[in-house]
Amino acid sequence: MPWAKLPTTSSKIDRRLFGYIAGALVPLAALAFAFSYADHVRRADTERSDFIDYARLIGQSSAKIIARAEGFAAGLTAREDASAVDCDAVFGALQGELRQAMSIRVAVGGEQVCARVRFREGDTVSSVLKEIRESEHQAIVVTRTSDDDRVSVSIGLRPRAVLTAPIAATTSSHASFALLSPDGSVLADYSDRQEEKADFLKLLDDGDFSAAAPSRGVRASDGWLIAVVPITGTDFRIATGVLPPQAAFEPWLSVAKALLLPVTLLAAVFVVLRFGVQRFLLSYLRHIYGTFRQYGAGDTDARVGRLERAPAEIQLLGMTFDMMADRIAYRTRDLENSLAEQQRLTRELHHRIKNTLQMIASLLGMQRREAKRASDKAVLRVALERVQGISAAFRVSYATNEGTDVGLEDLVREVVDALREPCRLTASRVRFSVDDPHRTTIVLDKAIPLAFILAELLPPRFDVLLPGEAVSVSIVGGQIARLHISGPPGYAEVTYGDPESPLTTRLMRAYLGQLSADFEVEGTATTLLIPVKDAAAPERAPFAHTPPRPSPTTTVVR
Repeated sequence: MPWAKLPTTSSKIDRRLFGYIAGALVPLAALAFAFSYADHVRRADTERSDFIDYARLIGQSSAKIIARAEGFAAGLTAREDASAVDCDAVFGALQGELRQAMSIRVAVGGEQVCARVRFREGDTVSSVLKEIRESEHQAIVVTRTSDDDRVSVSIGLRPRAVLTAPIAATTSSHASFALLSPDGSVLADYSDRQEEKADFLKLLDDGDFSAAAPSRGVRASDGWLIAVVPITGTDFRIATGVLPPQAAFEPWLSVAKALLLPVTLLAAVFVVLRFGVQRFLLSYLRHIYGTFRQYGAGDTDARVGRLERAPAEIQLLGMTFDMMADRIAYRTRDLENSLAEQQRLTRELHHRIKNTLQMIASLLGMQRREAKRASDKAVLRVALERVQGISAAFRVSYATNEGTDVGLEDLVREVVDALREPCRLTASRVRFSVDDPHRTTIVLDKAIPLAFILAELLPPRFDVLLPGEAVSVSIVGGQIARLHISGPPGYAEVTYGDPESPLTTRLMRAYLGQLSADFEVEGTATTLLIPVKDAAAPERAPFAHTPPRPSPTTTVVR
């Protein structure tokens, strides 16, 4: 994958890693939920059991009050002077021992000898008389008679006082209480929350709790939990009710409570793991990842550096990358130095070849000037032109940076200038036309054959130029470069298949084969089609044309 297409951060690794962490914690969360829900159920059962035990405690406390009243009445019946008791003193003693007592009646032989009713602040005579009349139905009456049935003592206990006395002695539990008569009617009630009192009494009036077992609660409607326990030794009962705060949201609140602990644990573990992984793993991996991106983008000096607080494995990863980058840098510098040295040697070689060719051209030129016969001068000129063509190719190659590729236009211009000098032609006698926006280049191995071909094509044209005439050279770049040479008007291309010029024919065939080029002749124009890229030689012969025969009035001097 190209470096430019890589994501800028390692968020995908981050998401995958924490997805795995969350997946590993899900079973632990399920197990924690199971334990938490079981504990919640156990605590709910414990609360219900505690609630029933509290109802029993209220019933037992009320039974103790009644037992104390029975003990007081039994004591009076056992007295021999029961008929002469001081009624006020006896009632005062009763009130001192039982604050819940509201009346006392003592009868001897069926005749009432003492009757007292407790007055409270705010009581009127009519209210007291009414309470006395209704005491047989609304009060808890404790009656004891002597063994001979002669003395009878009846003590009336105020129902509300019997109910609230033990409640006041215990911690408030936000429960509602009621004292039920044997027929199920409510004698007294108590509730910490007045807004729940009406609902509690309505449940007692509408429901039948006579069969409620004292060992368990009864889940009534509207979420109320009702427990009914008997008062020991009597037919009275204590009804206790509580409305759990979460009853309106059950069972969802129970599930929420059970989920609270595992979800909190899961969140805490996830946060801790995420922080640990971010701090001790992903932060270093992001740093290393960023270094990789910089290095891949071309910054070969990028290094991870020392990761002092990272785990040993992360440090080893960073050190390994730095060592690899250093070795690549050393190797790159060695290769660059070797390449620079090779280029220097190549340029030196080209320089020496150029100087050698220049020396050879100078020697041929001197030899040509000293020759006496025209035929000798013609032969030396041909050799001089070929050497100058090769020398021009090396000069252009030496002028480039690498010394391998040669610009096509530069090569043609340099060779043309070198071939003009022996003919003593000015630059205006050769007209150039260039259409090469991409600056087509060819390798040096093809530049030398092209220089040889130009050395074979141009000098004959230069020799027949008349005053005012010029040779046109057109260059069209591309994957297949087109070199078109035309003029002068009276020139006809020589037939390279002529037996009179066997060397020229062999050379042209060899040069065209090295270039993999096509050679076309039409009138006074010659066209070379040169593939710039390396290609296989064409299967057909390079001279796939029928060149015109030279005009009988035209003489080509070589």
